[in-house]
Amino acid sequence: MKYKIKQKIFSLTDSFSIEDEHGNTAYSAKGKLFSISSSQTLADASGRELVKIKRKYLTLLPACRLLCADGSEWLIRKRFWPFWTSRFTITGPAGELEISGNLWQHEYEIRQHNRLLAAVSKAWFSWSDTYGVDIYAPEWTAQLLAAVIVIDRIQHSGKNSVVDDD
Repeated sequence: MKYKIKQKIFSLTDSFSIEDEHGNTAYSAKGKLFSISSSQTLADASGRELVKIKRKYLTLLPACRLLCADGSEWLIRKRFWPFWTSRFTITGPAGELEISGNLWQHEYEIRQHNRLLAAVSKAWFSWSDTYGVDIYAPEWTAQLLAAVIVIDRIQHSGKNSVVDDD
């Protein structure tokens, strides 16, 4: 399934709308204006909360937790090595997922043991950050979309992103 994640331009918090391949609103991610933990919530089209995105503090490198409605927890962290590239890992109930590709240009894949779970591509000529996401593991759609939002937040830290609020 294909999705388009589009950051809202005129928003006081990091907010995203997510459309399916037919242009219908499938999900939304909204941050809280006065939140100490700089959290966001990913909800489906009916407004049911699926994933809470919370920044993990007291870590050497940026990390965020995904708290899912089913009670599972996923941890997304930036890897230190190799230091000349930008790599992330996702640790969850199903094991470890690897995020690789050209993260600076926002062209990357999410894999688990060579199984492609999602492919992400950024639109270059748009007013706000817009990503095309092909999901190949529909059972993890909400978590994979939340992971793309987390990576956007971490890659833009220091550029008006709530991840860099210390």
